Amino acid sequence: MTSKSERLAVLSDVEQFALYGLPDFDDGQRLDYLSLSEQELTLACSRPSLHAQAYCALQIGYFKAKHAFFQFTWADAQDDCAFVLTRYFSAQAFAPQTITKHEHYAQRAMIAQLFSYRPWTAHFLPQLMQQAAQIVRRDVTPGFIVAELIAHLNEHKIIRPGYTTLQTLISAALSAERVRLGALLAEVIDAAAKEALAQLLVRDDTLSELAVLKQDAKHFGWRQMAHEREKRTTLEPLYWIAKALLPRLAISQQNLHYYASLADFYTVYDLRRLKPDQTYLYLLCYAWRRYRQFTDNLVDALGYHMKKLEDESKTRSNQHFITEQVRRQRETPQVGRLLQLYVDDTVADATPFGDVRQRAFKIMSPEALQTAAQRLSVKPAGKLALRWQVIDDLAERIRRHLRPLYVALDFSAIAPDNPWLAALTWAQGVFAKQQRLSQRLSQRPLAECHDATLPKRLRPYTDLRCRWDADRRACRSLRVLAIPPTQKALQVG
Repeated sequence: MTSKSERLAVLSDVEQFALYGLPDFDDGQRLDYLSLSEQELTLACSRPSLHAQAYCALQIGYFKAKHAFFQFTWADAQDDCAFVLTRYFSAQAFAPQTITKHEHYAQRAMIAQLFSYRPWTAHFLPQLMQQAAQIVRRDVTPGFIVAELIAHLNEHKIIRPGYTTLQTLISAALSAERVRLGALLAEVIDAAAKEALAQLLVRDDTLSELAVLKQDAKHFGWRQMAHEREKRTTLEPLYWIAKALLPRLAISQQNLHYYASLADFYTVYDLRRLKPDQTYLYLLCYAWRRYRQFTDNLVDALGYHMKKLEDESKTRSNQHFITEQVRRQRETPQVGRLLQLYVDDTVADATPFGDVRQRAFKIMSPEALQTAAQRLSVKPAGKLALRWQVIDDLAERIRRHLRPLYVALDFSAIAPDNPWLAALTWAQGVFAKQQRLSQRLSQRPLAECHDATLPKRLRPYTDLRCRWDADRRACRSLRVLAIPPTQKALQVG
């Protein structure tokens, strides 16, 4: 029992039974696997006694089900034995007897030959070790290695070895992989990288830096996203170290995520107690994965706030447009009555203007009349103009939520001459210098703005011939980059 407990548990009890346990057929499976072909029945009937023939028939059915041989008693296979006896040996009296070891192994050899399988021998061990060494490069989880080894054995028609042999083989393959990675890490990781990784495990008052990095954002609020940007900035040097070193380790994405999950699983105390090369490996993989997660979170937040602000600006501009139309429709009859005063025959030309004005004030109050006059004296604002006015009102929220995300993310494009990429890069440079876009554009007018990012229908709202101090709305609207690049055109790195 002690030696068994010290072996690597590569399978759960259920998985172990599925591979090595005696098949437990239901009625349908029994009819499928214990229905023998002519060749199979001929082999079973070639055995010297009835109990040996029934035993051989059962072994054939069990081998078809699991490609393995089993040692069982008649009590273990009572229902299956009854099925075989009724179907193939109904005219004979059956007396269960113990199968000799010689008969058992003789049947195994003949059944394996019938199905063109080769019995397991130590001769196949180097081949299987080599296969296991390749598998662990793809996935180091024991269950996956077992499944791939069994598939390899079935493909080459080799009967699987015992469970302890698989345990020993997989343990050796995992140990060899750890040694390989440890040797590579010793070659590729320098003192600066070790110091940066060790810094994650330094405990301060309550939480280590690694524990802080493990905490996920609860929502896309400004403070939460500020913390995400800070954590991403902390991991950025390690991410670039990991990105340069991990390809040299020749490990799969699956293993990379697995090793990263171990850094999540272990506490800081546990990571300190591990071998240094294991700790470095787990932390490198964790830094690579976590940095990408932070980037994804920022991209999701960017999409969330863009959609929210776009929907809100559209809704509010539509409401303003409808309100303006309703107000104009409500004022139209009153304005019409006011105009009739100029053609009213009952009003003599000598009537003092004060009297006329008093009659006008009975139709509309002075305040309402002045407001209507101002509204009618200018061209009505269109939907697009109202949309930009709303965007101007949302400028503070855009600066608070969107601008930090645009500055933090690294954008790339499939087409190197993508105009939106050029515009974003330019804007990021302006923000990095703590400049306002209005200030920058006043110094370097449209020469720095790509024409493809300024549609003709929007040029009236971004025309830099306006006086920047007098027309602050247009300046602010341009400054917040109200028109985002499409996700199809740009990629976030």
